[in-house]
Amino acid sequence: MTEHAFYTLSISTAAALLAYIGLWSGLQTFNANPTKRFRRIWLKLSMYYAAYTMPFWAALLIVGCLQDMLGQLSLPLVLITLLAMTLYFYTVVIQPNRLRLEHHTVDLDLKAPLTIAVLADLRIGLYSGKPRHIRKLIATINDLSADAVLITGDWLYYPSADLVGQLMLFKAVNKPVYTVMSTSDLRYQSINTTKQGQPLLEDTLASAFDVLDISYIGQQCTSLPLKCVGVNNSQSVIYQSRSRKKNPNILRQQNSADEQIVAVLCGWQDVPKKLIDIESSNAIEKAALGAEIANASYPVIVLASRFDSITDLPKSLQPRPLLITGAAKAIQKNIWLAQKQQSIQRSNDQLTVLENSRIGKQRGLYQHSSAQIFVSSGIGTRGLPFRLYRPTIDVLTIR
Repeated sequence: MTEHAFYTLSISTAAALLAYIGLWSGLQTFNANPTKRFRRIWLKLSMYYAAYTMPFWAALLIVGCLQDMLGQLSLPLVLITLLAMTLYFYTVVIQPNRLRLEHHTVDLDLKAPLTIAVLADLRIGLYSGKPRHIRKLIATINDLSADAVLITGDWLYYPSADLVGQLMLFKAVNKPVYTVMSTSDLRYQSINTTKQGQPLLEDTLASAFDVLDISYIGQQCTSLPLKCVGVNNSQSVIYQSRSRKKNPNILRQQNSADEQIVAVLCGWQDVPKKLIDIESSNAIEKAALGAEIANASYPVIVLASRFDSITDLPKSLQPRPLLITGAAKAIQKNIWLAQKQQSIQRSNDQLTVLENSRIGKQRGLYQHSSAQIFVSSGIGTRGLPFRLYRPTIDVLTIR
């Protein structure tokens, strides 16, 4: 009688878990608003939410073994299964919450040190960007003694339709925030529409930046200031981004606050190749921006979403600009190819704690003839729902 009761309870629990995974994943798939690949997204979300049920499956497995309900299942196979469940639960549920800080030092010949926090690959949507994730991220950023926050793009990964609502917690950041958009971000707001031609998202990412007081600097430049002595981070002196179209000589102008400017920050924006008209206009703007960078009076920091932006930068600049980018999968491949061709070299004194892992070898500081390149570690999750390394905020002290 007892064995029958345990068997019935186990079957009922297993059915309830499978129903939860299937139904909740379906609801979240609709929330992600996909116009295609609906089944693929549902399968990814099923894998994601299945991870949260691993403790229950492990308990059922242990009870089944104790009650001898699993037949001749060997002990080694049970232990391997339990280990796999534990590892999967850890990489999907626990690892994405283990946010850490990585500190780096970069020499750029500044007249005063500048500290910036770099965020890459946020991927807010299917897996990342839950309120608990963003709250922890914002709290960590606010506790930093940094002059600015730079975000390299790749904001989105199948976000909900209410984009502003999903990102609203970023309004609590107490430091100036600058960002560019990746090509995938641009696809969400320009290509990813319904069959009726209506926008997939209620708000575009650009409009969300306006609401969140985030400075979008695609193909624009701004001066990076020092913090005022004795003033807290939320009251730091900042200079607003100014477009070249309004003032083409921004990087050469002198003003009464010159003594507080230590570097120039420029956004290097790429666009999807399918948007031919925009891409042609973007190429013209890049050429103008490149000429402006070449004539800059201060050391230049370039914020870009792609590592191969290095090919478009002006050559033979002294000091060489610092290019800050993320570590998306395509970027890792480009870095590997560049290393193979010996066109870039990793700085030996800037190895991160990820250096021993294959995926970690694409992150850190590189030396190129045209620029120094810093590849940030990244925070969000895309593709399959698990993470093999901890989400990281890179804190750069630029001297």
